[in-house]
Amino acid sequence: MPTSVDRADFNGFAAYTAAHSSYKVGVYSSAGVWTSIFGTGTDSLIPDTYEWTYEPETTNFSNAPYGFCLNHGAGACAQFFGGATSSSPYALMWQWSGGGGVSNGVGDFDTIDAIRQN
Repeated sequence: MPTSVDRADFNGFAAYTAAHSSYKVGVYSSAGVWTSIFGTGTDSLIPDTYEWTYEPETTNFSNAPYGFCLNHGAGACAQFFGGATSSSPYALMWQWSGGGGVSNGVGDFDTIDAIRQN
């Protein structure tokens, strides 16, 4: 499937949602999955769309994050996609444990930067 077809579908959904509701569009994915669908070119860029990622993740609770980085801010940082970085205003949430198929035995843990919601 060409990435342009996937992008047209995404754009249609986003436009319909914006035109018919007060909801904001967001995407839950990982950088690898996003690239497998939308590639790495223009079709992959979503600069004005909220993002929720799940990589990297850990089952080690002593490796808990501070902000968008594991190990109290000194470890690996959340990997956003679509052209966003952890400092992008639309980088909103990170599921740092219990998501993406990695079970921690307890449930999902997320870091959310509510200040970025506009």
